[in-house]
Amino acid sequence: MNKLFTWILAFSLLLSACGTGTAGNETAPTPYPTPVQETFTVQRGDIVIDAKLSGRVSPLALFTVYFEMNGQVGESFVNVNDVVTEGQLLGELVEAREIKAKAQEMQNVIRRVQIDLEIAQLTLEQYKTQGRSQAEIQIQELQVELAQMALDETLLGLGIDPEAYEPDDVDSQVAMARAYSPADGTIIAAVSAGRKLNSSTAAYVLGNPDKLEVVVQLDESKGDDEVREMFEGMPVIVTLDAAPGKPLSGKIRQLPSPYGTGDSADRTVHILLDAAPSASTYQNGDKVTAVIQLASKSDVLWLPPDAIRSAGGRTFVIINSDSGPKRVDVELGLQTRDMVEIVSGLDEGQVVVGP
Repeated sequence: MNKLFTWILAFSLLLSACGTGTAGNETAPTPYPTPVQETFTVQRGDIVIDAKLSGRVSPLALFTVYFEMNGQVGESFVNVNDVVTEGQLLGELVEAREIKAKAQEMQNVIRRVQIDLEIAQLTLEQYKTQGRSQAEIQIQELQVELAQMALDETLLGLGIDPEAYEPDDVDSQVAMARAYSPADGTIIAAVSAGRKLNSSTAAYVLGNPDKLEVVVQLDESKGDDEVREMFEGMPVIVTLDAAPGKPLSGKIRQLPSPYGTGDSADRTVHILLDAAPSASTYQNGDKVTAVIQLASKSDVLWLPPDAIRSAGGRTFVIINSDSGPKRVDVELGLQTRDMVEIVSGLDEGQVVVGP
């Protein structure tokens, strides 16, 4: 019994010792790493703002043709690359048929009262040559006056000034719903049947296939932000998508109104290149990229956009000072996706703390 008790006591002491040793060897918990704030250094350099636009080499545009009224294109009689002559009918609006019918109806109404007036006038002349009595002649003069009054009332009822009325044929009224070629040329742009347009929308463009220009599309997502910084005659660098290592110089020929002489609804920029077209430079149909420098400044202070903060109507950055983080107001200048000009508030080499 004494032996059993001795063994139990020894085993208990052993367990106790093991437990104590484990507790004594426990390591301290690993602390969370302190986050490192990103910093930015105020640098000096050049900032350039470019517009990068895609387009194609096309025949030089000479004339733009419009319909004289709003409507829907019923028929387009020409296609791109068709050669046309001056005065040729290019297209007709759906409304032309309705205008023609109404014009014919209006002319018939006017013509009826005109005939009444002419009959009265001829009868009066006949009475005079026949030596009719003075009473018969006076009665017929009154008939002429009544016929003239009926014609004037008819014209006024149709919204026509009797004093300014000049008889027009039906075709001249229908012409408002038709588009004609203003000169000989080649169609380089044409509307298709079914399209709705207004009188300020270009329906057809005539060009010279022997001369080429570059036509690039404005970036719709930027509205007028880019085009308002452009002007006709502005230098441009154009590269063919198939030969990006061979830049070509040129100038803007035409911008959309109100920024240039083009159509306000035409969201394109027309560019004339300095080099002549050839197999080694550019040819009709080549896809291109045009780079137009909108603004540039040299030797300015700048920071990346991530360093700039805005709150409560203030634009500022955070710098570390002896007393802790400090807010410093800054004035900004040119801005690109990667660089923001610092006009005032900071010096070159200062370190700014990121958000």
